[in-house]
Amino acid sequence: MGYKLRYFILFLVVTASSVCAFPPFHASRCAYSNTIAAELKKMKDFTTLLTLAKIANLTSTLENPYLAVTLFAPTNEGIASTLKALNIPESAVVQNSALVKKIIEYHILPEPLVTSEFSDFNTYKTLEGSDVTVTRTSTGIFVNGVEIIKKNIMAGESIIQVIDGLLIPPNIVV
Repeated sequence: MGYKLRYFILFLVVTASSVCAFPPFHASRCAYSNTIAAELKKMKDFTTLLTLAKIANLTSTLENPYLAVTLFAPTNEGIASTLKALNIPESAVVQNSALVKKIIEYHILPEPLVTSEFSDFNTYKTLEGSDVTVTRTSTGIFVNGVEIIKKNIMAGESIIQVIDGLLIPPNIVV
């Protein structure tokens, strides 16, 4: 490859990558155009979580392509089964946006982590302020005893870990 051609290709690579580094450019042109909200919508088993995010006024946060967090995302069935097991009516939850916000923020770690970064026992502070415990056993990886059933879904700068239940923060009264 000729000297000028190599520099031209390098120029194109640097120019294309720098466009994504500046927020004034539309995110759809960049690799970070994927968001947590977009991924959850694609997977179709997270309508309840997305509804809760809307109630908590967190939709725009989940639509941010530059957000860099880990979301433990409970499925529709996981949310319903947890509420049923705790004898909590869904209506009691959805009528309280402050409660919903605390619950959603309890599912978010302020850094993107893939499952290979979890050792046998880890404690992490959530956006809600309380800790969650992540454990790795021979049968799987668990967050506060709730299994991660689908791992390491990239969503822009963030990582989604799908869980089969709802995490309830400590000291929450419903």
